[in-house]
Amino acid sequence: MPKLILQFENRVLKEYPTGVMVTIGRLPDNMVIIDNPAVSSHHACVYGDGDQFVVEDLQSTNGTFVNEKRVSRHTLSDGDVVLVGKHQIVFDAMGTGEAVDAAAPEPVLSMGDTVYLNTAQHRALLAKLGEPDAKGRAVSKVGVLRVVSGRADRSEYSLDAHTSVVGAGDSCLVRLKGWFKPKAAVAIARKADGYVATLLGGTTLINGERLNGRSYLQDGDVLLISGLTLEFRLRD
Repeated sequence: MPKLILQFENRVLKEYPTGVMVTIGRLPDNMVIIDNPAVSSHHACVYGDGDQFVVEDLQSTNGTFVNEKRVSRHTLSDGDVVLVGKHQIVFDAMGTGEAVDAAAPEPVLSMGDTVYLNTAQHRALLAKLGEPDAKGRAVSKVGVLRVVSGRADRSEYSLDAHTSVVGAGDSCLVRLKGWFKPKAAVAIARKADGYVATLLGGTTLINGERLNGRSYLQDGDVLLISGLTLEFRLRD
């Protein structure tokens, strides 16, 4: 089975089977937890797309890089190196070698906002791409999720963050209620050209169609996420 090999300063820390979906980020509801302030709460994810695996950036602060190229979505090949913050994640398509679970370096605990990387490596990557050290533009209209049916803490949720997550985890914007709900079900990223929903776990329907991978949201879309029905709207 293909696997992801987490490394820090050329030292292997841990290996993870790919499975259907692997989330990468700073908060403990991710499968690959990188507890460092340079890593966003929900930074990126790797998921199966037919016979291939895809890495997708979840509108992270410092970006996701594959082989020193910044990506929003990239189909992985054997040996590709994904850079998340200061950590490297190597994609092993064949799943070779013995499993490794080494002690991680002492983490820098931070549950607040993600900080910008200011390392020479990161600046060089951005300079090569001609990109500024910034989060980038976001869509001008702010999206909202309005609760149509189901249990929720509020009747409406504003999607003004770069990435908002629906799930049962404590850090999720929209908390799913009840037993056996996925900790992270859907990530909704606010991009320059609109809002994108990415499946993280469980089953989600958009206008009655099953969400597989990712999908741009349109004004008026209805999302059914683990028993909770939400309507997506754009407001000025």
